[in-house]
Amino acid sequence: SVPDDMVQLSPHQQEAYDMILKEMLEQRVVLLHGVTSGGKTEVYIRLMERVLAEGKQVLYLLPEIALTTQIIHRLQKYFGDRVGIYHSRFGKNEQAEVWLGLNSNKAGYQPGIILGPRSAVFLPFDNLGLIIVDEEHDASYKQFDPGPRYNARDAAIYLASLHGAKVLLGSATPSIETFYNSSMGKYGFATLTERYSGIKMPEILVVDMGDQQRRRLIKSHFSSVLLNEITEAIKEKKQSILFQNRRGFSLRLECDTCHWVPECKHCDVTLTYHKKSELLKCHYCGYSTSVPPICPDCRGTNLKMKGFGTEKVEEELAILLPTAKIDRMDFDTTRSKNAFQRILQKFEDRQTDVLTGTQMVTKGLDFDHVHVVGILSADSMLSYPDFRAH
Repeated sequence: SVPDDMVQLSPHQQEAYDMILKEMLEQRVVLLHGVTSGGKTEVYIRLMERVLAEGKQVLYLLPEIALTTQIIHRLQKYFGDRVGIYHSRFGKNEQAEVWLGLNSNKAGYQPGIILGPRSAVFLPFDNLGLIIVDEEHDASYKQFDPGPRYNARDAAIYLASLHGAKVLLGSATPSIETFYNSSMGKYGFATLTERYSGIKMPEILVVDMGDQQRRRLIKSHFSSVLLNEITEAIKEKKQSILFQNRRGFSLRLECDTCHWVPECKHCDVTLTYHKKSELLKCHYCGYSTSVPPICPDCRGTNLKMKGFGTEKVEEELAILLPTAKIDRMDFDTTRSKNAFQRILQKFEDRQTDVLTGTQMVTKGLDFDHVHVVGILSADSMLSYPDFRAH
């Protein structure tokens, strides 16, 4: 049973909650545009409580399996064993238990809330009342390989229409498509503008790597500013997270003198270097060209391949900060079933000083002692062949 004094909402959270309910009277889909650390999860919990009280089911979608391990404890605190988890790292028996449990005729175990990544949209719900798509903007909701290719956010909206259920899309940075749909009145719109407990917004520093390079302050791939901040954090017994976008790992060509980047003459997106064929290719129309010997803009010969991965970041950091305890969270280190939980638990228990990783480390994880977040090659996404980058 759900406790009566479930979640105490702040005035701003209550306002957002009331706004969502009002919008849901008119619209099937509502966007909650909430600032980071605004307390969206508490609003979600209150909505789940309401849907469960009506005897209906809730699907709570998250972009990464890593996030389920953190959120599950918070949900179980309120809902106990009414919460079920479903994802691809589970064994066949565990998956079957959730699958069968959703159909009340087939098993005694009946989870009211299912928590999971994109594959959870294919579960056989029989009385769905609400779908929450957290971090709806996230590219991880789209499956490319292997098939079927689909976007779980869009599939969730269609699934809700089949059940007559409502959909709440939550994000601090909504996708262009969702924001457009809400501004055109196709989706409802609610906002959460204040951070929970009046937490201050972080200070954001943009470091000019060109300037750092000219002044010879760069060590490996790290600016002096970032290294100093990490060192200070370690001294103060605080933690740091370093994000290196996996998409930025693909080699791209750039002029070191004028920062020219080759673009497709048809599509106006950046060309990607393919080592095997030694060609620059457009991933939209298939246009390809050879690597130019000189920069066509400044006629300089200083053309360089840019791009490095998380493994390199971890290795170099260990050399520069020999006393720091460094861990890495990416596709390679999280292949085993409980790897996510192990890495995150170590970080939560403060056994790790610096956690490096791909987009997995950026997905709404909640840690109290993080003092520094470094985004390496932040502008690599600007030269990524995707309409959102332009």
